[in-house]
Amino acid sequence: MKSVKGFTLIELMVTIAVAAILASIAIPSFSNLIVSNRLNTIATEMVDAVSFARSESVKRNNSVVFCRAASATATVCDPVTSSWEHWVIHSGSVVIRRGEVNSYNSTIEVSSDLTDDEVVFGGDGLARSTNGDIISESTISICSESGPGESIRNVTFGAASRVSTYKIVGTC
Repeated sequence: MKSVKGFTLIELMVTIAVAAILASIAIPSFSNLIVSNRLNTIATEMVDAVSFARSESVKRNNSVVFCRAASATATVCDPVTSSWEHWVIHSGSVVIRRGEVNSYNSTIEVSSDLTDDEVVFGGDGLARSTNGDIISESTISICSESGPGESIRNVTFGAASRVSTYKIVGTC
């Protein structure tokens, strides 16, 4: 008698069933990982922007402003815009750097406790509010309605040079 090599239909169905079970377990975890990485990316971009604005103020020995902007080509701050979609770093009328916050189809929101969503770094590198008061501590929050339990990233900075990022449990 001749032996036939290959898979039976039952073996193939069992393999597909096991693969489907493993995929159904792995996909939610993978989605949480994607959201967490997106939050971390935006938080890192905010840390970089705050640090850059501070270093530019010291380098130029002049006030430098980091704030929310209305568009990708804006040259001034816009306290009226409801969300952080764009930001700008400028000194007077000179734009030093612009950036865009990727909301990933409105799944991630950015907000801050800054007055008019604006911080002014003096030539000494100290963070001040728009009225000139030294900021003891301010926070830019990046959050997502979906994703892991720690779905908020807080970028915290104060008058001095320390900028920190914290993971917070909760939702927007």
